[in-house]
Amino acid sequence: MKIFYIDTEKYLIDIDFLKSFADRKFLSEEKEKQHCFGRFLVKSVAKDFYKLCDFQIETVNKKPRFKNNKLQFSISHSENIVLAAFDENPIGADIEFMKERNFKELFARYNYKGENISKELFYRFWTQYEAGIKLQGSPKTKITTELENNFMLSVVGNFDETYEIYKLTQSGFSCV
Repeated sequence: MKIFYIDTEKYLIDIDFLKSFADRKFLSEEKEKQHCFGRFLVKSVAKDFYKLCDFQIETVNKKPRFKNNKLQFSISHSENIVLAAFDENPIGADIEFMKERNFKELFARYNYKGENISKELFYRFWTQYEAGIKLQGSPKTKITTELENNFMLSVVGNFDETYEIYKLTQSGFSCV
């Protein structure tokens, strides 16, 4: 399983070119930008990393996938980070910026009775939960790790536990 991400604040791209990746309308310009960066990232990885020739995307049951290829992906974004996880099997990914909140109150909503309530524990739980929704199935494997400064990332699916993380910069993909 491989994870690719882009820092949208540091990646210089022509906004009109980026908007060419839009495949639906958005109420918010920021949501449209994140969506377009997600599609741009997926298509860049498909073309440059996996060497796919046909990377048309369709949406089935609210989940994007390649129309003519079995390679699976899941997109997520939070703040300035947009990521996509790829595998041969169905996959779900989520990333969240770990801001301060009332974690005791949040955990109470999920009937958590433990005493070791922390920001990291909450975001580990939350990103796994959200990734599971995107998977649309029962995961065999869950991977959760911190990324950059203050981001929690989870990927769930039916893959082995080995993974690689790559960052897309102006000079290409670099393994993190």
